[in-house]
Amino acid sequence: MTISAAVTRVAFADGIVTFEAESGALGADWAVSNSSSPAYITILTDNTTNNPASAARVASYSVTFPAAGTYQLYARVRVGTNTFNDDSMFYAASFGGKSPTLSSDWIFVNGLAAAGFSNGTDVVTGGGSLGSGMWKWINLSQFTSQSGFTVSAGNLTQTFQIGARENGLDLDEFVFGTSGPAFTVSNLDSGTLPPPSNINTNLFVGPDGMAIHRFSAIPDGLNLDGANPAAGLALVAGALCGTTLNGGSQGAGTAFWMTLDGTNFSAFRTFTNAPDAGNPQGELTFSGSKFFSTSLAGGSNGVGAVFAGQTNGSVTLLKSFAAVSEDNATNSGGASPSAALASSGATLYGMTTAGGAAGNGTIFSQTTNGATFSILHNFTALDSQTGTNLDGAVPWGGLILSGDKLYGTASVGGAGGSGVVFSIGTNGASFTTLHSFAPLDTIAATNADGAVPFGGLVVSNTTLYGTTSTGGSGGRGTIFSVQTNGGGFTVLHHFTAVDSITGTNADGASPCASLLLSSNVLYGTASVGGAGAAGTVFSLKLASLQFTTLHSFATIASNGTNRDGAFPAAPLLRFGNSLYGTAFSGGPGAAGTVFNIPIPTPPAVITNVVRNLNGTVTLSFLGAPNSTNVIQATASLTPPVAWQDVSTNIADANGAWQFTGSINASIRFYRSYAN
Repeated sequence: MTISAAVTRVAFADGIVTFEAESGALGADWAVSNSSSPAYITILTDNTTNNPASAARVASYSVTFPAAGTYQLYARVRVGTNTFNDDSMFYAASFGGKSPTLSSDWIFVNGLAAAGFSNGTDVVTGGGSLGSGMWKWINLSQFTSQSGFTVSAGNLTQTFQIGARENGLDLDEFVFGTSGPAFTVSNLDSGTLPPPSNINTNLFVGPDGMAIHRFSAIPDGLNLDGANPAAGLALVAGALCGTTLNGGSQGAGTAFWMTLDGTNFSAFRTFTNAPDAGNPQGELTFSGSKFFSTSLAGGSNGVGAVFAGQTNGSVTLLKSFAAVSEDNATNSGGASPSAALASSGATLYGMTTAGGAAGNGTIFSQTTNGATFSILHNFTALDSQTGTNLDGAVPWGGLILSGDKLYGTASVGGAGGSGVVFSIGTNGASFTTLHSFAPLDTIAATNADGAVPFGGLVVSNTTLYGTTSTGGSGGRGTIFSVQTNGGGFTVLHHFTAVDSITGTNADGASPCASLLLSSNVLYGTASVGGAGAAGTVFSLKLASLQFTTLHSFATIASNGTNRDGAFPAAPLLRFGNSLYGTAFSGGPGAAGTVFNIPIPTPPAVITNVVRNLNGTVTLSFLGAPNSTNVIQATASLTPPVAWQDVSTNIADANGAWQFTGSINASIRFYRSYAN
């Protein structure tokens, strides 16, 4: 996968080419209907093989593309009265003439009776829910999970072929459109490009970082770029990739990529409701050219799915969770997965927040090809009086994998009814409760160790780190560590109580996301609290347990807007000296933001001074690893101080550098700053 190429296409080379189905060289078994509008073609004979079977059932087209790029195939079709016996066809797997009897030359399309779009504002994907008897558009590339057709600059004219299968399918028009834009029905009908999807990014530059994308308002639940990012970001080929829970042209969320500075943004997938992967909530886990994730309310039953996709917009459902019982909310596999998947080779591991044998969620494994789904653990029922059990219940965070063990949290249950930290083997054996959080004081909602761990864990050697969203001495959550064997549980930070009127405090409150561990520092988000009562980004140095509020999100106005986002509830990503993350709401559209927070560079210190025999002096400095530093000197600190640049040095991987200079005054002062 080459994200950089996608950036160029979206910004400069979006394209669309349309052609009528009857305009090609049609085999003898095709018939053209001109008796009404539109004119269309249909096949005269039925066939149920895995290829067109004869040249008489093939139609060929010469297509000239406007520019090089990757194009997806759209078709305007009408399914006959026999529905699922009238809805299949073939199209060539690549450009050029194909053998009508070689199945590997053809993409098999079947099931069109249950998909498609006809409203002018509908974004046409591989989903939809229209039936038979009406004209409708479908993205065949996404419907079949085919990545698209690549056109090179020197070969803009190509031969494209389709093949017939069932004789009840009518074909009116075909479109090739570049994979970046979100084509609507009206775009395909008129042969026009949609407006650019790089929505106003509204850069906010300030001393406390910047919002590099602000999601558009959703007055009717719809927009172009998505709304309410509930998941964190992934970095792939120099671009940020993520999802939104809501918004998009179908109101069921989007998948997007963007450049690190926010100047290019593309919602490369608009999700629909069932049976698509609507309302994605888990982070994207990339493996090669594919990503894997979970949807909270997608799948064929609307209770969640595990899906695979690519940045060309194609999405394949690997697992649709079964409908839950209306009586007891149980099912056979779980429901509503909400967090990132752990990956090991061809196997994914995840959790559901609901469903399962007791209705309290499950731990599962799923192969990346969609072939095998297994339940590793069903969380047990809670005591109806105390809310306790042995293993916890309702897990919201993701799993992490270390060796042959999976580690995670469950938000409630356990011996104290306040959630647990657990481990389980990748084969489903040896489920162990490593820590049960203590009961909360019924009045103050405080305890000694925290309660309700919504976020997942991060591991370093044999130590696990996590957060709780409530409890602790301030009743607003904790940061904790525990050994992988369950020993040594320690609270590293108690989030302080918030003002009962303003909802503010100094450090944030109610962290809901997994932590990021980098260079022996934990970074995370608190969903509320801080100076604006809209959440914070924080750091905690493990060596000293020094807690620092890196950013407090601005106060929310009465209409839900602010300048930089609010209520961050997803993990952070570090790249270089910046933290990237998402805020669920706020921003000028009240629909959330993607933000960048610079990591403060530690001030440089002079660690040693040596006066050399030749009259020079050597100064040893210690600052940020690999940083560029300007050394200045002055002969007096009496105002106004006249500092002069004397050297520029690059620190080594440990943050150390030296400077040797001559002494031309009786007194000399030096300082250094990172450039």
